[in-house]
Amino acid sequence: IVPNAESERITPSVILFDGSTVIVGTTAKNNAVAEPEKIVDFVKREMGKPKEQFHREFAGKVYSAEECSALILKKLKLDAEKYLKQPITDAVITVPAYFNDAERTATITAGQLAGFNVLQIINEPTAAALAYGLDKLNEDQTVFVFDLGGGTFDVTIMRIQGQHINMIATNGDHRLGGKDWDDTIVNHMAEEFDRQHGENPLLDLQSYQDLHTRALSAKIQLSSRMQSAVVHHHNGKSVKLEITRNEFERRSQHLVEKCKTICEMVMQEANMTWDDIDKILLVGGMTRMPMVRTLVSQLTKAPVIDDVNPDEAVAKGASIQAILSLLEEEKVSGEQVLPTDTRDQFVGREGGLIQVTNITSHTLGVVLWDEVHLEEYVFPMIRKMTAIPARARNSFGTAMSNMQRAVVRVVEGESTLPGECTPLGICDVELPAFLPKGSPVELTYEYNANQVLEVSVEASGNRAKVSIERNTGLAPNEVAQAAANLGSLRVA
Repeated sequence: IVPNAESERITPSVILFDGSTVIVGTTAKNNAVAEPEKIVDFVKREMGKPKEQFHREFAGKVYSAEECSALILKKLKLDAEKYLKQPITDAVITVPAYFNDAERTATITAGQLAGFNVLQIINEPTAAALAYGLDKLNEDQTVFVFDLGGGTFDVTIMRIQGQHINMIATNGDHRLGGKDWDDTIVNHMAEEFDRQHGENPLLDLQSYQDLHTRALSAKIQLSSRMQSAVVHHHNGKSVKLEITRNEFERRSQHLVEKCKTICEMVMQEANMTWDDIDKILLVGGMTRMPMVRTLVSQLTKAPVIDDVNPDEAVAKGASIQAILSLLEEEKVSGEQVLPTDTRDQFVGREGGLIQVTNITSHTLGVVLWDEVHLEEYVFPMIRKMTAIPARARNSFGTAMSNMQRAVVRVVEGESTLPGECTPLGICDVELPAFLPKGSPVELTYEYNANQVLEVSVEASGNRAKVSIERNTGLAPNEVAQAAANLGSLRVA
């Protein structure tokens, strides 16, 4: 792990806008209380949202989630270049396994805005599995990855067999994470303050940031101590609260239950029982909480893997994936650029390169017309948990005679109701005149390793192909302007 400019191994994803300078990391986090109006944090939860749903404005400029994320990545890039004394051009970026299409595309855009050639986007549990599994290939095993970070939660079941690491099933909630545990303490303190002084301290931004900082500290303490004292001052009044671990766990029980439900769901999707799991891999700093460890021990008797740092496993796995990508390029080009000893580390017991098979985290479908019930429905083209890259082809009939165009509406989600799925885009093709009703229209979905979708439609010799344009924060024509805006900022 390369340390940042502050000699830290972990850089908090917190941004402080200070005029034409942008400060990322611990300094920004420490200034959140003093200057809350200049802070952006937990931007990962907002990835993929259009600007009207999420944006931040500083010095008259509006920043999307991608642009904020790009500033964090740029800080990492600059610090790594300074440490290694050489330019860094390529990157493998990790995302929560349950990120949808728009969120993944937004992450690629953020990487490009930061100045990276994004080699690949991989799921965080997959990266953690690589960090764990690289030297475990001589032992066939099924591993349950429990990944609880500051803002997101993912679970993945994977199988290590021979030189293959295969993802079997994945599920998660990218709006469930350590921040939600912090908020239970924040709300507890606010209730007590209101009870004693008749004021809500959360209505003041500075007061809220201060409370959040103290809540985070208390949460960390309660992982190793049975109680922690929290003091909060606001408007010349103060409150001191002794919070016990039991009280914290009682107030957080609904969050633990959410985690449990998602764990049970992924086991059902994989058609497995807990007896089929050989090891548990805990990833993310929040897995240090005793209540999380207790939950895992209640779910399964499988041993917990302790030889992987939960804070660093994902970063190490991403670097392993980067090497695997370069080794694949070597196979294609026939030109060796990596040292032999590096190559040897990535060879399985059968002599070939380690192979990682990922799976789709959401179903990709098409909206069709039901003649019997006279309503629209979603037909699944590529189902959830399909190995990727994936390709699916199906033929459908035109809904009526003399249609001028065949319009394909592409959606993502598990429901058969279009209104309950996320629209991804439209692909349409012109049809010849006087086609009868039911004329064949051939539809092909291709989903690549970065989980980006291409759709092609063919009807009566006419063909249209489109790489689905996602409704992310930045339209394609805005990316160049965003890059110019970010270029005018100094990142520290």
